[in-house]
Amino acid sequence: MPATYDIKILVNLFLWLSSSFLPISCLRQSNARYPAHLEEMIHLFFIENQNDSILHLEDTCITHLPENVRQVSDIFKAAALCESGRADSAEIILQGIRPELLDARGLYYYNGITALTRFRLNHLQEAYQTAIGVVESNVYDARCLALVERLMARIHYYYENYEHAISLLHRSSEHYREAGLHKSVAVNQKFLASYYNGVGSFDEAIKKIGEAETTLKKYDDKEELYYVYIVAINAYLNLQQMDSTQYYAKLAMETADFTHDQQKQASIYNYMGRIESLQGNWPAAIASFERVIRTDNEFFGSERRKSGACIGLASIYNKLGKHEEAKEYAMRAIGPIREHDWENWLYYAYTELSTAFQSTDPAKAQLFLDSAQISQDKYHRLFARGIVNFTETQIELDQAARRIEQLQNDKRRNRNIFHVAFLLLVLSNIIVIRVNKRRKKKKQAKPHIIMEQKESGLFNDFEVWLEEGKKFLQPGLDLNRVAMEMGTNRSYLSKAINSQGVRFTEIINRYRIREVIRIFENKDDPRHHLNTDELSCCVGFRTKSVFFDSFRRETGMTPRQFRENIRYTKTPDAMQKSEFDSS
Repeated sequence: MPATYDIKILVNLFLWLSSSFLPISCLRQSNARYPAHLEEMIHLFFIENQNDSILHLEDTCITHLPENVRQVSDIFKAAALCESGRADSAEIILQGIRPELLDARGLYYYNGITALTRFRLNHLQEAYQTAIGVVESNVYDARCLALVERLMARIHYYYENYEHAISLLHRSSEHYREAGLHKSVAVNQKFLASYYNGVGSFDEAIKKIGEAETTLKKYDDKEELYYVYIVAINAYLNLQQMDSTQYYAKLAMETADFTHDQQKQASIYNYMGRIESLQGNWPAAIASFERVIRTDNEFFGSERRKSGACIGLASIYNKLGKHEEAKEYAMRAIGPIREHDWENWLYYAYTELSTAFQSTDPAKAQLFLDSAQISQDKYHRLFARGIVNFTETQIELDQAARRIEQLQNDKRRNRNIFHVAFLLLVLSNIIVIRVNKRRKKKKQAKPHIIMEQKESGLFNDFEVWLEEGKKFLQPGLDLNRVAMEMGTNRSYLSKAINSQGVRFTEIINRYRIREVIRIFENKDDPRHHLNTDELSCCVGFRTKSVFFDSFRRETGMTPRQFRENIRYTKTPDAMQKSEFDSS
């Protein structure tokens, strides 16, 4: 190895080790205070549900601020809009932020609020990637860290990774306590109660419900109390304690105005449908579930709630002996459920289908019953692995790890530059070790590079296959079918697709959305004048909701908004470039 290279390694190691042994507080000293009104905006945001106050304060105090401070003010304006149900507007503001102008604390807030906004827009993968960057960076505000840990927990819960969700929420609560935000701790207790419901730990769920309700009543926060009552309804429904269920349902209906909130409507009427169904009040139960189905698709979790309502209706119609209606609603639920791999819900949908076919086609009924059992077994393998015990152990390990980290930080603060000088004496040995590691890595890298090349080649073949004759337009495409037609192994193909950072369904839906864009832009295309339902079926989508979700994820707009945008504001070439160059 050349001598100059050794010297370069020596210098880099010296700088790295020197920075490692400086006091930790030096790494986090970008906490210079902002102007008083901006600090007030930040404070109001983190105490939760003060978004109107934030926007008013921002409007009256933004003038005559330095550019970098105005940027931070805009970040929290976006945060307030995001939490007021206007995440689209928040995203536009964040796109105008210039991160290079921000100090370390401002950049920390920018990344945290960006993660939150992407979460509210249902861009869960992007939100999680941004959130990881916040969690792994230096902590400039424990409140922001706690908020990001909470949204990461919610993403894990959405994908039914209950153990990670619970662990992250406990960590978030600890940071909120450090910041003195007891109401935020109560909000986390609400989520914990919901997650404990998910793992069947109902005693723990009810305990958290009580703790959250007590705190939130002190703050008179009706918004959060409403959601606590919703979680309580679910817990007592699972316990078949109808008196308590009806009590909390009454409280939920009285606590919040949900007449203009689609998410709240879908939530409360799903539960009202379940309550009425358990009591045998079929007309009222049907009316409640149908109200859920009539809500729009613009809120987080809409597909999940509507699928639940369809399963509820299928169950009722089976009980009433109206099996054709039961088949219709069960099949309607299966499309979105299969798209999102909600195996537990798939079990319930197949069970209702089996019941519906029992009297007319016993063989098909048995087939659906077998499918239900397969889905349930898969769900149990993936998610029922001693979760509660794992959670309790994980919490203890996390607390111990943080105590050890604190002790290490205290020890580092007491060290001085003498340690750095001492370390120079052993740098020669470190250089030798690093050189040996580099050589080993080079030897080990070759098989890995070959595998990456094979996966990349297979992925390119997959894209060519899709584009030939526009096979992506075929409804019902799955990995097994594609692998068979390509003459390859399903597992190899799946791994090649995943290596590009996408799932099979995501890339299929992306091609279909691109086809829709081409149809929108080409007035001569015979499909140009189709309505949304016809167009979604034409390009291969089974359900309208999956089509809307995919279109919004790819373009940031609904199909109607996109079509209007093309008509009045953009040329086709500009639209094509702006939306898909990055993909």
